[in-house]
Amino acid sequence: MDGKHGAASKLAARSVGSGRVPALGGSGGKTAAVLGGGLSGLSAARSLLERGFDVSLVEKRPFLGGRAYSFYSREADTDVDNGQHVFMGCCTYYVDFIEALGAYGDAALQDSLRAEVVRDGKRGVLMSAPALGPLHLMPSFVRYPHLGVVDKIRAAYGLLRAALTDRRRHAGALDGESFYSWLKRHHQSDGAIEGLWNLIILPTLNDTVHSVNADMALMVIQEGFLKQPRAAAIGYARVGLSSLAGIPGQRFIKDRGGAVILGRAVRAILVGDGGVSAVRLSDGSTLEADAYVSALPFGALLDCLPPERAREPFFAAAAGLTSAPIVGIHLWYDRQIMEESFAAFLGSPVQWVFNRSRIQGEAGASGQYVCISLSGAWEFIDRPKDELRKLFTEEMRRLFPLARRAEVRKCLVIKQPDATFRCVPGVASHRLSQATPIPNLFLAGEWTDTGWPSTMEGAVRSGVYAAEALAASF
Repeated sequence: MDGKHGAASKLAARSVGSGRVPALGGSGGKTAAVLGGGLSGLSAARSLLERGFDVSLVEKRPFLGGRAYSFYSREADTDVDNGQHVFMGCCTYYVDFIEALGAYGDAALQDSLRAEVVRDGKRGVLMSAPALGPLHLMPSFVRYPHLGVVDKIRAAYGLLRAALTDRRRHAGALDGESFYSWLKRHHQSDGAIEGLWNLIILPTLNDTVHSVNADMALMVIQEGFLKQPRAAAIGYARVGLSSLAGIPGQRFIKDRGGAVILGRAVRAILVGDGGVSAVRLSDGSTLEADAYVSALPFGALLDCLPPERAREPFFAAAAGLTSAPIVGIHLWYDRQIMEESFAAFLGSPVQWVFNRSRIQGEAGASGQYVCISLSGAWEFIDRPKDELRKLFTEEMRRLFPLARRAEVRKCLVIKQPDATFRCVPGVASHRLSQATPIPNLFLAGEWTDTGWPSTMEGAVRSGVYAAEALAASF
């Protein structure tokens, strides 16, 4: 919001030890400190700046982006993303966010869903027919080769029941039930669950249908596949993740008069009788503002609060959240082994393979760079990287005939043990609201109560919701 960010910051920096947090310049505006520079913190900072607040964002690492970033790998001798991140057409807050940062041109979103699904060499395609509206997946579903006729009828019935389920009315019961139980109650066979339902749920919720609750699983089905055809389209970054959000986000904040403080972790949230009085940083300095948005992970938030406040029922509920891992296997071949931008696989330890060369517009270069993305990766997270390299390079040779004649020039394994929070039954009671019992402390983070699972969309929504709650309190 041009013209509203010239007011002076009241952010005060008191020198403690050798460090000092810079104060913003100007005169007279309300100030907000955002703690954490992931997507949720960047989203909160953007929304607060657009509402006329003077904003200072602090991040412990020397760059922004949180769990969606790229870095230089000495092992691979190139820049890589920490994991393969995708979004969908239904992720409207995320799309609006990268548009506001001026970065949407560095992303790609399908006009309509098209995803190849392969099992034992047999290829099927899940594809939208937009002219059919809510029935847009029906033609490809009829031709889908990985379900028999009976299972297709069962799955069609399950999709109908999913479409008709009023999640708001039955939120408590659905949150308390596993999606596997819900599917079985609605006559889904294990074959249909493996060939269709888990294919959707595992990559979107980073967990299997056996472990996730029915509410979040149905949310994915309803929002992503049973409303507008465009909602099911798959999108991804065509550049490194840091170039899509972290770097543009930092520029956005600074261009609007905000401050970005890198390389300093939040050590303590200091709370007095009237609310948060200051935040102590890792260099010993303190940061003061009128209001604060914590965009810290749930564990870090509890560690930073005074122990007596962290034990209060509102905050202590977050201790019940748990996390799920993701593993990425990055492979650089000496020749092309796949043509499509991405493909999913059934009956294989390989789940999804992304053609990074094509995604990044380098399809004409010699060789090919692909990334295997493994969600809910408990089976692999603790296995030695050399073992994973051997397992997955051999499996790629089985899945891709051209890989049998190709040489793997480089291989990089990236493990994220705590990639997302788990949407297990009962999780709703552990997701905190954006407003807290501390009057000037607000919460962002995909783990907060956004109504969405642990996704980039959920992170961006949490930042917007936190900024809205903060602004309403002034």
